[in-house]
Amino acid sequence: MPKLVKLSIALISTGLIGWVMWTYLGVKPISTDLTVIGQGKPVVVLVYESYAPAGMEAMERLNRVRSDYEPDIKFRVAHIGTPEGDLFVRRHEAFDGVMVLFDALGEVVRVTMVPQPVELLREELARIH
Repeated sequence: MPKLVKLSIALISTGLIGWVMWTYLGVKPISTDLTVIGQGKPVVVLVYESYAPAGMEAMERLNRVRSDYEPDIKFRVAHIGTPEGDLFVRRHEAFDGVMVLFDALGEVVRVTMVPQPVELLREELARIH
């Protein structure tokens, strides 16, 4: 096979792989920096345990709507098993799959499970938006 054909196939394959990764894996990760709470913007903190299904499913639901609310609302993760995450869980009596909604001043507005229907999730986020 001529070099030009091999090069073309390689470039097209690389482009397709890049497009698939960008399309399906392009959601940026949610930060674990909880110091933004009370810093002038509302914050949603998802309590997350990496091996538990409730947190993984809740994160998927939040990721579906997150881009509609950023940068007006900050989205963060309190990862169970880390010192910061464990402290957050104790302080807010939360568990895997729970989201804590904070207003711009850092006051807790609501502690709730991440709703399944997107419409209900949007209603919850409207409490702080």
